[in-house]
Amino acid sequence: MSELFREFSLRGRADWAEVVATVRAAAPTMARDGRPLRVILADDDQDRLEEQVRAYFSLVINPIAEQVWVDGRRFEAKAWHLHMKDKFLPVREVPLPDGTIKLVQPSIARGEITVGAMSEYMTKVAAHAAADLGVQYE
Repeated sequence: MSELFREFSLRGRADWAEVVATVRAAAPTMARDGRPLRVILADDDQDRLEEQVRAYFSLVINPIAEQVWVDGRRFEAKAWHLHMKDKFLPVREVPLPDGTIKLVQPSIARGEITVGAMSEYMTKVAAHAAADLGVQYE
């Protein structure tokens, strides 16, 4: 079985049913293979999780770097990360003490993005990669 990473926003019974179905489907194989299944509960407004960053690179960005050619060239994962960050994360305006406004580049660094925003960002990147770049995710 390939690496598993799923996020769910629990808003009602149907969402919970999907969580239960996913655990029921994955747990037997993972138990047979001796791999633990981790369940993490996080508030949508909490700071993004390290697990999200690892999943973003291994499950979303690396497949793009491995599969996509642009003008006969492949690009490393870091280049794809920078491209997607610029495409899907907004630039923030930060007022400075002298009254000027500084535009701050978007970031997935700790303290810069919430669990919910990171999940939404990952979904947008994966959807774009699949629909527009032809990336096939397992």
